[in-house]
Amino acid sequence: MTSGPDDQFSAFYEEHRADVFRTAFLITTDREEAHDLTQETFARAYEHWRAVANHERPGAWLQTVVGRLAISWRRRQTLRARLADPMEASVPEEPNEPAVLQVLRMLTAAQRAVVVLRFYQDRSVDEVGRLLGKRPGTVKALTSQAMARMRPLLEAKGVRP
Repeated sequence: MTSGPDDQFSAFYEEHRADVFRTAFLITTDREEAHDLTQETFARAYEHWRAVANHERPGAWLQTVVGRLAISWRRRQTLRARLADPMEASVPEEPNEPAVLQVLRMLTAAQRAVVVLRFYQDRSVDEVGRLLGKRPGTVKALTSQAMARMRPLLEAKGVRP
């Protein structure tokens, strides 16, 4: 008994769903949007299943797609907030949220994506660069900027980085 493309895709979905959701959530910090982005990522994977299934690293393909979708969403949200009220462009903190998530909200979309991929997904600088379409030097700069911004914010919340 051989499995067809739909069975293969279902297994692929089950294997990678949690990682895709985690990346989307850590970049957007919005559970509902993370669910939507996860669905959109897998819809695109299904649409291009033949190419994705034959990709050297299909999981990396998913991370690239979800990362780009999440960054685009973040940018749109920031722009909407600025257009609505330029004085309230930052995202408000949720009271019972972990300190790290609160601090991640304060980073730019690109900084957040780099931090999530480098430290939560344990990806190399070169790999993050390929996933986000950035040069390694840019990834290093974004990482340095993010960490410089995160350190004092975490220390102020009583967390040792």
